[in-house]
Amino acid sequence: MEKRIFTYITMGLLVWAFLGTIATGYYFVQYNTYESEYQVLVAQLNTYNEVVNNLVDGLADYNDLVSELDANMEDIRSTLDGVALKVNILLSFDAESRVWYNDTVLPLGATAFTAVYSVADDIEYTDSNQSGIFVTSINGVANEGNNGWLYWIWMPADSEWNLPLYSIEKYILRKGDVIAFTYRDVFEWPPPPPT
Repeated sequence: MEKRIFTYITMGLLVWAFLGTIATGYYFVQYNTYESEYQVLVAQLNTYNEVVNNLVDGLADYNDLVSELDANMEDIRSTLDGVALKVNILLSFDAESRVWYNDTVLPLGATAFTAVYSVADDIEYTDSNQSGIFVTSINGVANEGNNGWLYWIWMPADSEWNLPLYSIEKYILRKGDVIAFTYRDVFEWPPPPPT
C-alpha cells in the first residue's frame, strides 16, 4: 500500500511537473511575443519622438526666420519712410461711384499728378507750359460739356476739402495727405466738395 501511495504521489508529481512545464512554456512564449511587441512599440515611439523633436526644431527655426524677417521688415519700413510717403487717394466718378486707394506708397517729392497717374488704369492729360498739366480723362471718363476733373486736398486742421487754384503737378504731396479727384460740373462755382 505504501508503494501504491508512493506511486500515486510520484505520478501526481510527474503530472504536476508536466503541466507546470506546459504552462511555463506557454507563458514563456506569451512573454516573448509581448516582449517583441513591446520592443516594436518602443521603437515606434522613439521614431515618433524623433519626428516630433524634428518638427519642434523646424518650428523653432521657422520662428527664428519669422523674427528675422520681422526685424528686416522694420529696417525696410524705416528705409522706405526716408524715401517714400503714403497717401490716400479718392477717385470720384459721380455721387455713387467712388474708389479709395488707401496707403498708396509714392516717392518723396510726388505730386498730385503722380498720385492719380499711379492709381488710374488709364489717364489722359494735356501739358501746357503756361497753365501746367490738365487731366482730361481718368479710366475712360473724359471731360465732356461742362463736366471735368478737379482735384481736392483734405485739410485736417479745418476738417474740409480745399480746391487748389493751381495745376495738379504743382501740389507736392506730404506724408498722410488725402487727395480726391472728382468728375463735376466745372462751371458751377464753387463746385461741391467730395463726399
